[in-house]
Amino acid sequence: MLEKIRKYWKMATEGWVGWITYALLGIILAYTTNFVLGLILRTDLPLVVVVSSSMSHKPEKGILCGTYVENFAQTFDEYWIYCEKTFKNFGITKEDFMRFPFNKGLSVGDVAVVAGSDSYSVGDIVVFSPKDAKYPIIHRIVAINEDGSFQTKGDHNFAQLPYEYKVEKNQIHGKVVFVIPYIGLIKVLVVRVMGI
Repeated sequence: MLEKIRKYWKMATEGWVGWITYALLGIILAYTTNFVLGLILRTDLPLVVVVSSSMSHKPEKGILCGTYVENFAQTFDEYWIYCEKTFKNFGITKEDFMRFPFNKGLSVGDVAVVAGSDSYSVGDIVVFSPKDAKYPIIHRIVAINEDGSFQTKGDHNFAQLPYEYKVEKNQIHGKVVFVIPYIGLIKVLVVRVMGI
């Protein structure tokens, strides 16, 4: 019996059939891991790849927080010089921001580990689904409205997007609790090549 299993396994893992077998096993493993992590972390999106620079603290095409930047030293102090004005409207000071989780932002290709939560605070980076949008957004909570809804903004962005003025708790999948740098770059490449 064991010999038969070895024979079939060898047939299933060699040549072009092997490529298909390993691809299917990889897909099954990825979905199983995502499902199990989702149960543990109490969210339907336990792993999120950062695909845009909206949470980056580095200039993109010479622009950071709506301002042209030259000779950027890539320090938090320099980031704050360019972006302070975008947080001032929310009453967020440099000292406040330095106490926020992941106060150095997120880079394209980072994988964020997301956990569901019963409460969210200003400074938390959350993953939420805007109404009528295809994809979830990963941005920082910058204010809590009187009705208990949230306002968010990308650390890199000059201003809020229209759907960020009122994010309901039921739109939030969870908050970022851990970041694995750059391991999602392959997904980012695929997304950009396919134009998704």
